[in-house]
Amino acid sequence: MADILRLPDEALAMAYIYMNKYLRFHRSSQTSDPIDPYHNDRVDLFEFIFILNILTLPTLIHQTLSLCTISLASKSTESPRRLSSILLPAHALLHRPSSSSTKPPLAIPSPTYDALRATLVQAELILLRVLAFELHLPSPLEYLQRYLERAMEDVENVGEAFDEWDRDAKDEYRVQSGIMEGRLGSKCKQRAVDACKTYELASLFPARAVALAVVYVIMEDTGLTITKDIPEWVKDVGSGKVDSEDFEEVIEILRKT
Repeated sequence: MADILRLPDEALAMAYIYMNKYLRFHRSSQTSDPIDPYHNDRVDLFEFIFILNILTLPTLIHQTLSLCTISLASKSTESPRRLSSILLPAHALLHRPSSSSTKPPLAIPSPTYDALRATLVQAELILLRVLAFELHLPSPLEYLQRYLERAMEDVENVGEAFDEWDRDAKDEYRVQSGIMEGRLGSKCKQRAVDACKTYELASLFPARAVALAVVYVIMEDTGLTITKDIPEWVKDVGSGKVDSEDFEEVIEILRKT
């Protein structure tokens, strides 16, 4: 769907984050004990009513959840897609013609389209309540370029200062305008998007730790040796804002996936 809709990586990563936030909420709501505000000093009546409203939300099936996360993520990353642009290809993918069935394509207008659109709108409202209407969640892609540039400073400062070239010279010699356009940056971005797909990484660790771990793993995989000790490297590249234990745990998960 992301390829059909030509979504940027930022939107796809955010859609994965929304999905994992919903899955985490759904799991916790099934395992948590009931809360009685009259016999629990930790919860006031208004908080209890809010929690009760959340817990009574209907469960979204996987296909509906996928589509509403894509829709909301496209809006929050300033790459909005119309609901019709999402529903038409989704319906076509779910009802591909075969020898046993020849279901007609989704038509606009039609009762079927109206029903699917209403379902998707309702699903977005449910997801918004689960997210507490907070759509701008931290994403590893926000920190990726900054961390990669810092990690590559020792290497880049040795050779030609391409950043100082003017635009004509860069165009003539086909010099990439930024580190994220190169192979290393592309690999980091793809690995960061895949990391957002993983429940543990998207739900249990800070986005900064995931981004820094992605840079470390990609540099390691491409043979770029890091001479500093890990705690020192994490402190320098992460500006002291990434916990070393979180970083090492994320590294272990990334190497398994």
